[in-house]
Amino acid sequence: MITYRNFSRLLVSMICLLAIPLTALAQPARVAVLPFTIHSEKDYDFLRQGIVQMLTSRLSEPGKVTVIDPVATENALASAGQAKGDDLARQVGQTLGADYAIHGSLTILGDSVSIDAKTLDLTGERPPMAFFKQTQGLGNVIGEINLMAGEINERIFGVEKAVAVATPSPAAAPAPTTATPPAPGAPAQPDIHMHPEKLLQQGRPITTGAGAKPASPLVDSPLSGSSPQQTASPLNPAFVPAQGMQASQGAGFWKSRNFSELINGIDVGDVDNDGLLETVVAMPEKILILRFSQGRQQTVTEIPTDRFVRNISVSVADINGNGTPEIFVTALSIGLNAVSSSVLEFDGREFKTIVDKSRYYYNVIHHPVLGARLFGQPQGGQTDPFNGAVFEMEWKGADYEPTNQVLAAHKANVLGMTIGDVMAKQTESIVAYTPRDRLQLLLQSGKTEWKGDDPYGGTTLYFASPPTDPDSKDSASFLPIRLRAVDLDRDGKVEILTARNFGSTGRMLDRQRYFSKSNIVALVWDGIGLTPAWQTRQLTGRVQDLVVADFDNDGSDELLAALIAKEGAIIFTDAQSTLIGFDLALPER
Repeated sequence: MITYRNFSRLLVSMICLLAIPLTALAQPARVAVLPFTIHSEKDYDFLRQGIVQMLTSRLSEPGKVTVIDPVATENALASAGQAKGDDLARQVGQTLGADYAIHGSLTILGDSVSIDAKTLDLTGERPPMAFFKQTQGLGNVIGEINLMAGEINERIFGVEKAVAVATPSPAAAPAPTTATPPAPGAPAQPDIHMHPEKLLQQGRPITTGAGAKPASPLVDSPLSGSSPQQTASPLNPAFVPAQGMQASQGAGFWKSRNFSELINGIDVGDVDNDGLLETVVAMPEKILILRFSQGRQQTVTEIPTDRFVRNISVSVADINGNGTPEIFVTALSIGLNAVSSSVLEFDGREFKTIVDKSRYYYNVIHHPVLGARLFGQPQGGQTDPFNGAVFEMEWKGADYEPTNQVLAAHKANVLGMTIGDVMAKQTESIVAYTPRDRLQLLLQSGKTEWKGDDPYGGTTLYFASPPTDPDSKDSASFLPIRLRAVDLDRDGKVEILTARNFGSTGRMLDRQRYFSKSNIVALVWDGIGLTPAWQTRQLTGRVQDLVVADFDNDGSDELLAALIAKEGAIIFTDAQSTLIGFDLALPER
């Protein structure tokens, strides 16, 4: 029987218990911070541990957040085996008895620095969360790490505390300014919590710095005539002119989040008929459809593809004339020795395969008058991918079939080919890669008008050609990267857009290549041959594909490229890639 005295004591005890904050009863969250991966052409390895130290000090909150000793994390990392990415972070965190694991990367492209981080809840109570920061100059990295730590504390652990933004060193600091509150009625800043990336804002592209002089090239340009003192192209300050163009203060570039897979191809089109353009990304084992709208990039859908093929390229166009653009996916068999392409189309509810196991390489080339045209090249058996003839393709009710032949056999591979009035003679000619990554200009008759000596392009994707004799192994026939024919400066002359990838091994190895640096290059016909007009400043990583289109739906075209920061193999997903976009200050028509 409960007496009044006992009830009073029980009531007092309950009141005291409820008065104790729940956080005081809970154990502090244990967090393992892994060293960040550094992607840069220079050695910034000191930042690897510096970021860990900064996050350790800024995330720690007595009674709420305990960051595990970085030395213990390093020891667990050393014995973690071959795991990578999220799997590695989970393994290290579980070894240390952590509740959360944080890993990420820091990417330096010229003067632009981006910081990607991901938090993994090892208890399984909440999904992974991504955080992203981008800034100009290494001097601002500490401040951005401060802000990122504050966001992690607030969003993951419910800890709100003032975050001091560190001042850049005098060498990197801009002239002091006085902060003023926004004027009444001024538009609010975009919500950075909408998406893990800080993306290109409508009307406010990323720049090289307000009032700043365009940055000089990162290294001496591989193109003749360029130097560290050279001014920027009027198309974009990140472009280095090769023919005396004037400086510009316009837009810079945008970078997407990092993808832990290879991006083998990109194209842009309204593939779901919603009135907005989507970016279609071909990864080895899936097609990813992204949409940039209202200041952020969203994933519309992921389409897994046949597990026995590997996607190597993608093109988008309405070739069958039903009003819905098709997605042409060029793919190789898992043994890389046969073409097994497919075509997808949106039926109003989902993307369905309308052609499967096609033996054609596909490439859509845009004509200024005729519009999008589909070209195909059959892979006849296990032969060199340059050996087939190239045809224009048309929809014949159930499949895409060849009509007129545009290029004879043994001339080029359709993936590295474009068509346009390159010589400004009111007649079309073909620009294509040779098997050795040299550019050539071919007339409609098939005659080779010009062939260059310098290598361009360069990819790790290859077709496994059969051995030349019984004692040899399969040989690697490397596939070309995309060429685009456009008139960006609207002077009536077609520019050929491609990339130049180069690195420590380059093209020296028979079956394996490694390219660590790259430029996107525009070439024009000077009456004798194709010569560089401008190039982007040097990028860290390999450019795999590029397209000129309004990918962010702001009404103006941009140059969008797929950049491979970390190589994997085509049959695996151990890689890191990203999308980068350059605004284009196009002259009025």
